[in-house]
Amino acid sequence: MLKKRVMAVILVLVMVLGMTGCGHGKKPGGTGGGDGGASGLDPVTLKFYFIGEPAADNEKVFDDINRILTEKINATIEPVYLSWGDWDQRYPLLFTSGEEFDMIYTADWALYSETASKGGFYPLTMEMIKKNCPLTVANLPESAWSSSAINGNCYLIPQYNYFANHYGFMIRGDLREKYGMSEVKTVDDLEAYMDKVLENEKGIIPLDISRDNAEMYMRAIVVYPDEHWYLAGEHTGVYTYDFTDPEKVELTPFYELPGYEEHLKRMVRWNQKGFLSKSDLTSANAERFEAGKSVVKICNITEANAAWQSAKVNHPDWKIEYVNLLEGKKLGSTGYSQGVAFNAKSKNIDRAMMAADLLGYDPELNFLINYGIPGEHNKIAGEVEYEGNKFLEVEAVNPDAYGGYSFWCFSNTPSLPTESFDGYTDTLLSYFYDQAVHHPLDGMSFITDNVTTEVAATSNVLSEYLPVMYLGFTEDPEATLKEFKQKLKEAGIDAVNAEMEKQAKDRFEAAK
Repeated sequence: MLKKRVMAVILVLVMVLGMTGCGHGKKPGGTGGGDGGASGLDPVTLKFYFIGEPAADNEKVFDDINRILTEKINATIEPVYLSWGDWDQRYPLLFTSGEEFDMIYTADWALYSETASKGGFYPLTMEMIKKNCPLTVANLPESAWSSSAINGNCYLIPQYNYFANHYGFMIRGDLREKYGMSEVKTVDDLEAYMDKVLENEKGIIPLDISRDNAEMYMRAIVVYPDEHWYLAGEHTGVYTYDFTDPEKVELTPFYELPGYEEHLKRMVRWNQKGFLSKSDLTSANAERFEAGKSVVKICNITEANAAWQSAKVNHPDWKIEYVNLLEGKKLGSTGYSQGVAFNAKSKNIDRAMMAADLLGYDPELNFLINYGIPGEHNKIAGEVEYEGNKFLEVEAVNPDAYGGYSFWCFSNTPSLPTESFDGYTDTLLSYFYDQAVHHPLDGMSFITDNVTTEVAATSNVLSEYLPVMYLGFTEDPEATLKEFKQKLKEAGIDAVNAEMEKQAKDRFEAAK
């Protein structure tokens, strides 16, 4: 799970290409105009579910968004937020309970294939898309539609961002320097750094970790450095795939990757040393780092820079540093399986699609949804160029006052911050351009219809065991891992794997 401020600043190339196809499922009816203007359209309020916790000025930003949407399509958005702590429990209930809403953020990690395959999302025909989303059609390549389709049908308006997966750590470099330590470059360096802090700094729990993000630590230390990524997201099944060679399909359960068992032992050691809190097994979003109560936190590079910018104002004595564990590594992608989906029961499907189109590509609305009010939260300072690619230069004014939720489905505007820590721009551009590779399995959706019972049972095992193992709350990690694998087998993981293998091979062959 990216995730609180994942992709707050995103790099994408805006290409103007035609679109030739997508799924042609049943042709749904709809309401609304489709002429791109508010004239003749009855006013509607579109209820939009996001994942995350809203910041202080979110309501103010949506007031501006709604003013413009009213002028353009006579619609307003009512944003609703699913907390990081329980979003995955509440998300499916929105569809089974019959709640009335129109739009929702979705992604490969945010129950996209599961919800679509169960009929929760509105199936979108090409006729509907061309009618209601002309800006999206003009910008997205055809591959965005085909790669995000499920059983040949479109269920979302994809974000235009084929980004590279990456995670690292941010640390308090001022404390590193205080104790005369050299630059932190490896996980072993990280452990030595936390040893020193724990020994000398009272009231600090070195690691900012919780049940909610413990999996991301494993991912950053084991999965990404081994140049693998989860097949069909990390919430369903156990397979990862090697994305480095687009000519082959190599699937490996995450618990069989090199370094996995070592990581479990490491987490037991870190727990026993006192690097984390005993309450972390039941807590979500510890956020100790921001409060000055920890000195290491999992993050992507844009999060690290946001923390660096915030510290300049709120903690000028801090020195935020980013630990890059992926230098020289190939980086995979989630493809185009992130975007806006629509409730199958929405009564405002046309207008909701129009709103998604405008939020994605109308310059004024896109800046608002991504960066907040111009001049108040962020402002455009100019334009920069990197290897022939042009990016907006965005200056942070008060970014902490806006964000904290999943607006990334609209992160289509190229940008770079005016202020950043040393090495930020080079590392970020390397991630997105020099190190990024693509594979036919990127963004694959997994249809669970044939293994519904097994997926439910294995998911329960994953939910029970992984937080315990990833937080080091086991005396014998080898024995616990063995027990975990046996429980998965009893729950039907072999059937889930077989179905995943079949669908992966089908997708791979279709891409040739």
